[in-house]
Amino acid sequence: MLIPALRLRGGPLEILREVLPNRRGTFALGPIFILSPSRMGLFRVRSGNPAGGEIAILPPASTPRRAGLSYRTLREDLGLKPRPPRGEGSEFESLREYVPGDDPRHIDWRASARHVRPQVRQYQTERRHTVLVAIDTGRLMGAHVDGTSKLDHAINCAAALARASIAFGDRVGFVAFDRQVRLLVRPKSGRSGVGALVAATSGLQPVAFEPDFRVLVETLARHQKKRALVVVLTDLVEGGASRGLEDYLALLARRHCVMLVAPRDRMLREIDEREPAISRDRIYRRLALQGLVAERETALARIARFGAQVLDLDPAQVTTPVLNRYLAVRDSVLI
Repeated sequence: MLIPALRLRGGPLEILREVLPNRRGTFALGPIFILSPSRMGLFRVRSGNPAGGEIAILPPASTPRRAGLSYRTLREDLGLKPRPPRGEGSEFESLREYVPGDDPRHIDWRASARHVRPQVRQYQTERRHTVLVAIDTGRLMGAHVDGTSKLDHAINCAAALARASIAFGDRVGFVAFDRQVRLLVRPKSGRSGVGALVAATSGLQPVAFEPDFRVLVETLARHQKKRALVVVLTDLVEGGASRGLEDYLALLARRHCVMLVAPRDRMLREIDEREPAISRDRIYRRLALQGLVAERETALARIARFGAQVLDLDPAQVTTPVLNRYLAVRDSVLI
């Protein structure tokens, strides 16, 4: 990169230039060249500064856009829906005075004796859960949407989930796999969980292999014994190739709450577009796309039938729907 500069007498010159990265990862800093005019102004002199150090490009959702971190910040930054009101659940939340209609089984007799008036226990859905984000790093996740790979969109979604976990006290872990496990980050809570996930994924890239979901099932069987919410982000392959995904997700659903996030290829949207003067080639293309859409919808319906949460989303818009579904699931009795 050539950066023009002027020679200033009596001190150094600082030049600031804003650069917007379009790829996530860790990159080495290249040399910097400066062009400065000669003393007589007849020509320019080029001087260079050798490369040194590295710079990490983080997923957009990994850090808040404003100082501080609260539920309101998460809601504004990530598009979360408001939290539901308190209600019945399994975790004690607070005490309040008894009113007619309350369940007598919730009366806390010791607290009632201290306060002289009857006190009832107020419960909420259990707060602390474990969330495991499993991302397919196979070849189909290398496809680009809006200048960003599907893998990067998925990692950004994982970082957003880790951020949301801070506000709710959940533990978030991460698995990256194709035909082998590429990364395994054990579940952690708080800011350390976000940092561990972002640091681990900085060098993650798609590979030229198809994913083997048996690897994911065996990994979770060894490292995650307790029930968890398992969020699987994978580019769903239509037809017979999706049978392996269905079979292994059915195995996961026996122990865990499973959420399948399937980035939808944008070319499938062509069947919804009207073309009054359609050509023969376009007819054949639309018929082929209709077949792919039908196979995809059938496969997703079979996966949803055994209790998995299924989200069929545009790759560039997965984060907000996934976070809102995560909130809905954790406030239910599914985890």
